[in-house]
Amino acid sequence: MDLQKVILEKEIALTTFEVRNNADLQCELLSLEFKEIGASGDYFGLRELVEDLPDDQSWHCHIQDVEYRQIAPDVIQLVYIALIKQDESDTGTYSRRSSIWRKEGSNWKMWFHQGTKVALSD
Repeated sequence: MDLQKVILEKEIALTTFEVRNNADLQCELLSLEFKEIGASGDYFGLRELVEDLPDDQSWHCHIQDVEYRQIAPDVIQLVYIALIKQDESDTGTYSRRSSIWRKEGSNWKMWFHQGTKVALSD
């Protein structure tokens, strides 16, 4: 399978309620060394993320304008725009997102993620 497609599928999986609400599934996709700088500016790791699992099923993320960059043989960066809606009536907020994926053993895991709010329109 195309590596670019594999990484994007993993990225999208992390935006689904099924994965966001399941610590085991998150740990399959996130490195033990995972760190994130959220769009809020908060800085946290895997432990904090798993401890604060969401229970809101109406949250939705749409990914667009994806840029794929292979930084090294075992390191890939995705950069994209995310439209996040808290529920169906929400117009949503945009953020520019960057994820760094690293090959750990035979698996690709997200090692770092950052989101920065941006002002865009549909």
